[in-house]
Amino acid sequence: METVHHLLAECRFTKQIWKHVALWLTQERLHPEQWQHSITTLEWWTNITSTTGISRKATRSLTLLIMWEIWNERNSRIFHHQGSSAPSLMAKIKSSANLWIAAGAKSLAGLLARV
Repeated sequence: METVHHLLAECRFTKQIWKHVALWLTQERLHPEQWQHSITTLEWWTNITSTTGISRKATRSLTLLIMWEIWNERNSRIFHHQGSSAPSLMAKIKSSANLWIAAGAKSLAGLLARV
């Protein structure tokens, strides 16, 4: 059975996306292998968005953006039988991040300015 926790934190494809995000932002702490073990989605959210060395607000914005794109990818696969590759989904995440910044996500802009 698919759970939110599985989809966002335990799924192989999702972990692959988070690995790409960690490399893109040069933030090793966002790499799934660095995550603290979590049982619930709330516990995972708290752990990942409380990463030291990164603005909490920026991390939360980024995490919400990634969760949104993963959810859209899941729905595309289930309802339209169309899936994206990890590089394609990363391109969507980067594009969405730029749109969020253009809409005024200043903390996210600060995080991505380091890239």
